[in-house]
Amino acid sequence: MEYSCVFCKIVSGEIPCHKIWESEDFVVIEDANQKVNGHLLVVSKKHYNDFLDLPSELYRNFLESVSVAVEKLGIKDFNLVLNNGKFAGQVVPHFHLHILPRRVDDGFKFGV
Repeated sequence: MEYSCVFCKIVSGEIPCHKIWESEDFVVIEDANQKVNGHLLVVSKKHYNDFLDLPSELYRNFLESVSVAVEKLGIKDFNLVLNNGKFAGQVVPHFHLHILPRRVDDGFKFGV
C-alpha cells in the first residue's frame, strides 16, 4: 500500500470518508470536492497508478462497481470521467473514476 497516497489512506480507514458501497476490489465514496451534487468516486482498494496499471481481470468488478453506484444514485443522466495521467488532469496517482450525476441547470461545464 502506498501510505503517502490519499486514496490508500481512505481505503485503510486512516482518512474518514462517506462510503456508498464496497466490494473486495473497489470502494465507492462521495467526492470530498463535489463538482455537482452526488459526485462519487469509484476507487480501487489496491494501489494502481491509473487505468493502464489496473489488471484486466478487475475490469468486470470495476464495471459492476460503477453500475451499483449509478443505481444507488437513482439517476439515469450522468458523466463518467476517468483522467488517466498528469496531462489528462489526473491529480491523485491512484486509479479512480468520477461519476457526475447530471440534472437540468446543474451549472457544470467541462473545460476542454
